[in-house]
Amino acid sequence: MMQNKTKIADLLSNNIKVCVKKNNGILERFSHEKLLKSLVLVETPLSESDKIISSIISSVYDGISTKEIKKIVHEELSGIDEETANKYLATTTLKVRTSRDKIESFDLSKIANTLIEETGASQETAFEIASQVWKELKKLNVQYLTAPMIREIVNTKLVEYGLEDLRSRYTRLGIPVYNITSLIENGSRDNANMIHNPESVHKYVADEALKQYALLHMLPSDLADAHMSGDIHIHDLEFFAGRPLNCMQHDIRTFIKYGLKVDGTGDHTSVAGPPNHIETLMNHTGEIMLAAQQNMSGGQGMSLWNVFVAPFAKGLPYDEVKQAVQMLVYNLNMAYAARGSQVPFTSMGLEFSVPKFLQDETAYGPKGQVVGTYGDFEEETRMLQRAFTETLLEGDADGKPHLFPNTIYTLRKESLTSEYEDDLLRVHELSAKYGSSYFANMLPKYRGNMANYMGCRTCLQDNWTGDWDTDCLRTGNLAYITLNFPRIAYQSKDESEVFDYIDSYIDLSVKALNIRREQGLNCLNNYNLLPFLNQDVEDDIYYRIDNSTMSFGFVGLNEMLLSLFGTGIDDPNSNKFGVKVLEHVNKRAQELKKETGLRWTVLQTPAESTAYRFATLDKEKFGDKAILQGESDANYYTNSSHVPVNSNTSLIDKIKIEEQYHSLTGGGHIFHAFMGESYSDPNSLMSLTNKIAKKSDIGFWAYSSALSFCIKCKTLMKGLNDQCPTCGEHDDVEWYDRITGYVQQVGRAKSASGGWNAGKRQELIDRKRFQQ
Repeated sequence: MMQNKTKIADLLSNNIKVCVKKNNGILERFSHEKLLKSLVLVETPLSESDKIISSIISSVYDGISTKEIKKIVHEELSGIDEETANKYLATTTLKVRTSRDKIESFDLSKIANTLIEETGASQETAFEIASQVWKELKKLNVQYLTAPMIREIVNTKLVEYGLEDLRSRYTRLGIPVYNITSLIENGSRDNANMIHNPESVHKYVADEALKQYALLHMLPSDLADAHMSGDIHIHDLEFFAGRPLNCMQHDIRTFIKYGLKVDGTGDHTSVAGPPNHIETLMNHTGEIMLAAQQNMSGGQGMSLWNVFVAPFAKGLPYDEVKQAVQMLVYNLNMAYAARGSQVPFTSMGLEFSVPKFLQDETAYGPKGQVVGTYGDFEEETRMLQRAFTETLLEGDADGKPHLFPNTIYTLRKESLTSEYEDDLLRVHELSAKYGSSYFANMLPKYRGNMANYMGCRTCLQDNWTGDWDTDCLRTGNLAYITLNFPRIAYQSKDESEVFDYIDSYIDLSVKALNIRREQGLNCLNNYNLLPFLNQDVEDDIYYRIDNSTMSFGFVGLNEMLLSLFGTGIDDPNSNKFGVKVLEHVNKRAQELKKETGLRWTVLQTPAESTAYRFATLDKEKFGDKAILQGESDANYYTNSSHVPVNSNTSLIDKIKIEEQYHSLTGGGHIFHAFMGESYSDPNSLMSLTNKIAKKSDIGFWAYSSALSFCIKCKTLMKGLNDQCPTCGEHDDVEWYDRITGYVQQVGRAKSASGGWNAGKRQELIDRKRFQQ
């Protein structure tokens, strides 16, 4: 035994620089400890393990694949004991791509357990069928099994055994019958913006089939593996094939000038000419957002909205203008017809006055006619902003907040003067009451004339061609992919390896984003699948795909730093490395711009589910090495480059830390100020806004408030309350808070039901609130 150990040590010293090529293409340093662990797991005697390891080490070479290593181990074990070799084959060589977006080792007992759970089969029958399936699977020369493949073999065996009644309950309809039944009875918590109804069930069933299509048909195996194992997260797989374009920023002037065809052609719907009245334009605004949702996978935004609408308010009394705005706001919140029975995910960018760069631009009014320049409509621009803010401030008929559109108030140097003090105060009354308003800061040096946001945080700036129109309107974020930063830290032996892994993950992301862009071009130009976006506008199509962004997102910078240095993002020394990491990702994006001529950006991922998914996968893969937020089964990673929500860092220090990353995440970012349960003072918030805008590089932020609403007596309360103080109700008290960007109902006080997954719900509980 001692001689074998000495031989292994000698061999290791000669192969110290050997790297193994994983299935996703990433190189990883050869580890004999990992090899030993795999042998111990299948109960290989230690003496035999040493011999096998010695044989492997003498055979490895730089760049050897994991598949080759596993083949050698299996052959060695077969010569020792066939049963042990079978165990090794099942646990390490036979991998299963599951319906949970994971890669797992084959486990015979899982087949038996699903048969028992889904069909009611006896334990004896279930394990007999599972054993027969295992015998068939051993004959297959495949690198990966899939859940559908295994399920079909199980169904074949059920038929052979005459168990047709069990087969009918176990068969697959895109997803298993059992899962569809669970969706009908219980719903899903993947998206907090969706309620449980027939349309959402229909969406989830279709989504699962389209996810499988993307992973099995559209993406090469290395990208599918990287996503399912948790190295990267490819967002919106259900939309990859048919709706590959993510967020969009509209130009309402297009529809003011040319009218509206909600199907893009007018062949299947009524066609509207250029609007003549403000009420018509309000109706068209909502219809535009709803129509685009049929073609897009993400949010719809309209920047400069009140400026472009201002000519329609000329000569109208304020009450009439406000009534028209109310109609729009209610329509946006009551059009339950978007994907899976959601209201359209919408954002509205409002200005406090006509920006200087727009004052001499041609203005279009009723019937699409030229009516001067936008500088002629300063008063109407301000009137529309006031009407919008007052409508949101009043809430709905029950006193609840209007959840859409996300309303973004653009702060420019001229708007932070005494002339606009009343308007600013009104907006901060809205922030104090509901916490629903956002602020886009145009004062930092990295800004130009325009920066518009399309929902949770995705952003366009006029830094592509330098033209505010072509850079920011009629285009959007095509797609983004998220890098698992904590995992990079767990796998890296030193700082240089961190950047090697980042580059590897970016390389994978570039491949996936290019495939998605190609699919977007096909859907626009070849498949006639996106007619609204493809409609003709002035010798061009409406959606400017060549100006759209492809972005690298990230999750868990804080946990990456904790793993590497023992301190997180709130430590100045660790934070320096965090900035260095984001500078590196930005450098790669700039290099890609030069190489490809395409628009690559970096953003803070709005990780509603990704932070939970990555943490769960890493907990399984790395055990105690994984650094997690939350508790037990409700773990999550800190979102992007944020300070952890439960940190004792002061609000001022939090601003100083996070502002460093906003100029490095030009594709989208947000700063969250989670406010306390006491009523926020509008004047104090306005003072804080002035300081953030003038003295920091924070580009986008919101004052977020947790709210409770009693359904029984219609009482709105600050904070997450278990009981209504007015009527004493316990059960029907709804909770509201900001998800990753937008405000939404997050469940009920006495129930775990609601739109949030376990990790996100735990983050809600963990949030530290700032008191004024």
